[in-house]
Amino acid sequence: MDVAGMTAFIHAPMEGGALCHYNGLYYLIGSWMTGWAPNANRYATATTLAGFNNMESSAFRDIAPPQTKTYGAQSTMMLKVAGSMSTSVIFMGDIWKPRTQWDSRYLWMPAQIGEGKTLGPHPQPWSINVKTGEVQIGE
Repeated sequence: MDVAGMTAFIHAPMEGGALCHYNGLYYLIGSWMTGWAPNANRYATATTLAGFNNMESSAFRDIAPPQTKTYGAQSTMMLKVAGSMSTSVIFMGDIWKPRTQWDSRYLWMPAQIGEGKTLGPHPQPWSINVKTGEVQIGE
């Protein structure tokens, strides 16, 4: 038994990895290793998982405006909802509260994803129809 090869090894000191395959591209999100302090989560894309390993991925870019520090959340998962009308991707992040860990929360919001870009809109009320895959933002 031996390792046959590495796939999706990221050449950056990141944690909180979240991966999603959408319209032919792999989107990889991660956060910098800043302990409990929130930071600007970043993403890169590649056409194959091996592309992240052999430097064939895009450069890492911010998923949200850097000053928001990804709204205090650290990426944990990208949930793809493939419905009958559209496919949506939900960004899921942990909001850690080190002094009151029992009160730590989650941030789930629809990602604006496609054509090699992914952005997390400002958190606001939203809903998703899991049958159709359509997201409605606002109340």
